[in-house]
Formats: sequence, C-alpha cells, structure tokens
Amino acid sequence: MREKVLLVSSLMLFIAVLLCLSGLQGQIFFGVTPIRIELKAKPGSQITDVFYVRNNSAKPMRIKVFAENWFLKEDGTPNFIGDKETTFACREWIKVNPFDFRIQPGEIKTVRFTVSVPEGTPDGGYHAAVSFENVPEAPAGGKLGQVAFTGKIAAAVYVVVGKVQPEGALEDLTFVQSDDSQQIKLKLSNSGKTHYRLSGNVVIKNSQGKKVAELEVPDDPVLPGTERYVTIGLKEKLAPGNYQVQVRLDIGRDEIIGLEKEITVK
Repeated sequence: MREKVLLVSSLMLFIAVLLCLSGLQGQIFFGVTPIRIELKAKPGSQITDVFYVRNNSAKPMRIKVFAENWFLKEDGTPNFIGDKETTFACREWIKVNPFDFRIQPGEIKTVRFTVSVPEGTPDGGYHAAVSFENVPEAPAGGKLGQVAFTGKIAAAVYVVVGKVQPEGALEDLTFVQSDDSQQIKLKLSNSGKTHYRLSGNVVIKNSQGKKVAELEVPDDPVLPGTERYVTIGLKEKLAPGNYQVQVRLDIGRDEIIGLEKEITVK
C-alpha cells in the first residue's frame, strides 16, 4: 500500500528544461504534471503512479520517456547523468509505459511508471528522474540535416525505503553584496541517508534589535551525503551598519535547527 507524501500539482512547473533551437531561443510546447513525487516503500514492494503530459502546441508531437539518474551541484543546479551511477540513485527501479508516443494538439496523455524496490534494499531515501523529451521529426519537404526544436522536462521521483530520519545541519551563513544586490547565503549539510527539504525563515535585526527584514527560505532539497548552498536575495537593500541574522529551519525532525550571526553591511 503506497503512501504519497508530497505531490506538487502546479501544471507546467519545471525542475529542469533543456532547450535546443538552431541559433534561436524557443519555449517548451508541452507540459508535465506532477513535477515531483515522493513515495514511501518497503524492500521487495512495487508502486505504480502516473504522470500527465499535455501538448500545448498547435501541431502533433512525439514524446520519448525515460528514467535517469541525477544529483545536485553545490549551488542546487540539477545535473542529469543518464545511467551513470550516483549516491542513492534508483533509476534501475523505474519502468515507464508508454516510453514513446505521439500526442495531438491539446491532448493529455497518461504515462504510468512502476517503482520496483529490490529485496534487501537498505533503509534510506533514493531518487531518480522520469524525463520527457520531444523527438524532432523532419517536416514534409524538410532538408537533410535541418535542426529542429527539442525540449525536455525532468520530473523528480523520491523513494523513501523503510524508516529513516533526516540528518542535517546549518553549517554557516554569509552576507554577499554587489552594486545591485544583497544576499544571505546558507551552507547546509546532510549527514543522513535520506533527503530533506527546507522550510523556515531568516530574520534580520538592526543594532537596536528592531526587525528590518524577514525572508522565507525556499523549499529546496538537500540530498543525502551532500553539502549545498542556498542563496536568498533581499527585496530591499540594508543600509550600512551591523545586523544580527537569525535563521530557523525545519528539516523534518522534531527539533528546529538554527544559527545566529552578526553581519556588517558596508
């Protein structure tokens, strides 16, 4: 029996969009929902779920679907690596159906995927992506070698196996400023065996203890066994002076993690 922990249902929200257009900028002409699915499973179990693909263009298109591994760079940029191995990857657990189809303008197609967790899998949080890529087809009378527009959307699939607690720390915060921006940069680590997502805020007080800014921490993931940085921009610039920055984060544990630090704005 599956338990779907979190489902983002915003249509056409992308984790990654890869574009290719011969010398021009283009846009994606299809959408995928949901763009992130989190599941709980047991070793030896199977879970089946669905994605919905919509053709937003005025022409038929062909879509190829496949599972692939990915990881996050330190700045949070997703790096899709196909069948290459990475820590806590589960691409090989995922089968999709259909994996190649044509879709008419305005049509919505259902794509099923099944996650088969191998027996003996250690407790932990695993991740992969189900990627959707439109396949260029040569137009009637098209010239040989003509480059056609392609687009790709990757939806994240997280599978938490067994019982595992998030383990993480807020290692440091720094203040970064330039001529046109000011940012709070958080350094986070994940020492556990499952990912966690961020929820919390940053409060900035001046030297008199008055709150001058409050920032929401983005709902970003931190993958197991990794470190990453999360940068939050200030909407209004701070005047020169000394400030106290307080960060409070909920990573899915009973206790809140936090950090307080003084910064100087020049």
